[in-house]
Amino acid sequence: MSDSSNGTSSSSSSSSPGDLQRVQDVTSLLMNDESWPNSQDWTSPLLPHLHLLSATSQQPHPRAVWRFTVQPIHCNRFGNLHGGCTSTLFDFCTSVVLVLVASSSKSTTTGIGMDSNWGSFGVSRTLNTTYLRPAPAGTELLVECEIVQLGKRLCQLRGTLRRASDGSVLATCEHGKVNSDPPSSSSSSKL
Repeated sequence: MSDSSNGTSSSSSSSSPGDLQRVQDVTSLLMNDESWPNSQDWTSPLLPHLHLLSATSQQPHPRAVWRFTVQPIHCNRFGNLHGGCTSTLFDFCTSVVLVLVASSSKSTTTGIGMDSNWGSFGVSRTLNTTYLRPAPAGTELLVECEIVQLGKRLCQLRGTLRRASDGSVLATCEHGKVNSDPPSSSSSSKL
């Protein structure tokens, strides 16, 4: 998908309209979920400034690309994107990419149209973020996320934060997750 506002082009030319809609639907549901006891969770200040640009379930690495504009509320005392904010952004965006590989039947546990194949997006076991360059308030960023490896119980995700204007890499992450979906009735219990 080309972005005429800055002349950059992401590798979203293979973006599927169905994949894009699936990720947008889940993101919208999560953004508007009033069942959370505190609507002011860690992610709430980020979501209004996060926009999905592309998504593809194409193997071997399903991926999604988001645009994010850094606001003063996201910054540290030096006026740059806070490290904790960067990690939260990576946590959310890399996790949502799992919708591209989750089953499409409606789940009774998550209610978000997925079954017990990474339908609840798992829980983080590691989130390693490497910070390379600052991102001042007002900077438009691209958050590129992909599934590196996916198994029944564990997955490895990767995120890259780039400055939209020139593609410079500002931060990277490796995100390991454990599947937290309830076991399906057809699978046997193993410890």
